[in-house]
Amino acid sequence: MFYIIQIFLSLASSATAASLTEPLNYYQYTQFQAPLSWEAISSSSLDQAIASCQRSFKWQRWNCPNQDFIRRRTSPTPAQALDREDVYVAAISLASILHTLTKDCANGVIAGCGCTDSALNVPCAHEPAKAIQLYEQRYGVGSGALGHNQRVVGALLEKSLEQECRCIQHSPQGSCLEKKCVQVLKPFESIAQDLLNMYDDAIQLDTTASNLKIMWENIPLDSLVYMLDSPNYCQPEASGRWTGTRGRQCSKHTGSTADERLSCQQLCRVCGFRVRSQHLRSERRCNCKLVWGFRLQCDVCIQLERHYSCY
Repeated sequence: MFYIIQIFLSLASSATAASLTEPLNYYQYTQFQAPLSWEAISSSSLDQAIASCQRSFKWQRWNCPNQDFIRRRTSPTPAQALDREDVYVAAISLASILHTLTKDCANGVIAGCGCTDSALNVPCAHEPAKAIQLYEQRYGVGSGALGHNQRVVGALLEKSLEQECRCIQHSPQGSCLEKKCVQVLKPFESIAQDLLNMYDDAIQLDTTASNLKIMWENIPLDSLVYMLDSPNYCQPEASGRWTGTRGRQCSKHTGSTADERLSCQQLCRVCGFRVRSQHLRSERRCNCKLVWGFRLQCDVCIQLERHYSCY
């Protein structure tokens, strides 16, 4: 009897040790998942969308100011009055929400929207179609130009999948015996660049009654549409949504992007301003070395940089 009890205890301790060393499976980590919160998704995606927008438009007359971006996103313009920037803000915001939601679902952060094939399907494939479905259940499907642009963003994310492979079984020598490959979304900045290209190539429609007869299925799902010409961003907007280009910094760096190289022409001269050139003095630490093996000792170097601005 004593030996039987001893064997039972030994098996129990072995099972306990195994449960401590094995990784959490799907069923175990679901207790750490949170229900879907549209407020949390919208908040984090807003930061991502604004940061991306401001990088993309840094050297353009409309440089995606915070106040204007938030106004366009929270107080949407009627479809018949959409300008190119309205369309871009709506598109980059929606793309950010769908990208965030797709990744959070696949990573097991949100309850109830992980892999469809198997609860133990790790790594989990990204499913933007599921994120689009959840979004449309919450906010509906737009009509006309708004609905078309929403479908364009959804189609872009579904085309932005690439294969990612992970090793799920290693040999004793460390080589990979078995791989598992799934489809994952490209980094958000790659998708943002595609949207920027769509912004440049967006199709302008007229605002007459003939627009009511447009067959939207005849407009390709790789083209955003807008209605009205953009405002003159050279001058400040009355309520402060943008401040104009007077005082804006421009650049003449030859090794930069085309927008940056042409920025002094586009921000200053085209808007009727001159270009001011200034040498700005800055100090930086240089010639640093370790003294006595533990203390860092540096010189102070003076650097003059040429800056250009509109005045």
